[in-house]
Amino acid sequence: MKKYKFKKKWDEMINEEKLACVTYFPEEAKQDKDWEIRQEAYRVLGFTEEAKQDKNSDIRQEAYRVLGFTEEAKQDTYWEVRQEAHRVLGYTEEAKRDEDWDIRQEAHRVLGFTEEAKRDENWHIRQAAYRALGFTEEAKQDDDKDIRQEAELFFNLVEEGND
Repeated sequence: MKKYKFKKKWDEMINEEKLACVTYFPEEAKQDKDWEIRQEAYRVLGFTEEAKQDKNSDIRQEAYRVLGFTEEAKQDTYWEVRQEAHRVLGYTEEAKRDEDWDIRQEAHRVLGFTEEAKRDENWHIRQAAYRALGFTEEAKQDDDKDIRQEAELFFNLVEEGND
C-alpha cells in the first residue's frame, strides 16, 4: 500500500473522510466514537475477538458471524445476538428462561413445550403451549382474553366425558 502524508489528523476528519482513509488509520478507526466507522474498519481490516466486545450490537453480531458464535454470545446483552447464537449452537433449557420472550418461545418450540410454559409471563408463549399440550380448564381463566376465547372455542368443540 502506498504511503501518504495526510493534511489532517484523524480527529480532525469528518466521517466521510475517515471512511475513505480507514486502511491508513487502522487503530484509530477501530477505536472511533462512531460505530459505523468502527464497523467499516473491522470489515476492511478484519474482525477480531476485540470486535465481539464492541459496545455496538451490530458490530458484535457481525463479529460473531465472521469469527464464529461461542457460548459467550448466548449471554450477550442484545437479544438478536443471543437468539442467533442459540440458533447456531443449539438451544438449551437455559434459553427457556431468557429475558426475551421471542427467544423463550423459540426454545420451547425446539426443545418442546412443558407445563411450565403455560405459566410464562408472555401470552404468546402461553398460547403456543396450550396449543401444543392441549387446553385445560385453567386456560379459561388465563389473563389473556385471546387464550380464554380459544379455550372456550376448544371446549365447545369437544364432548363431555372424553378421556
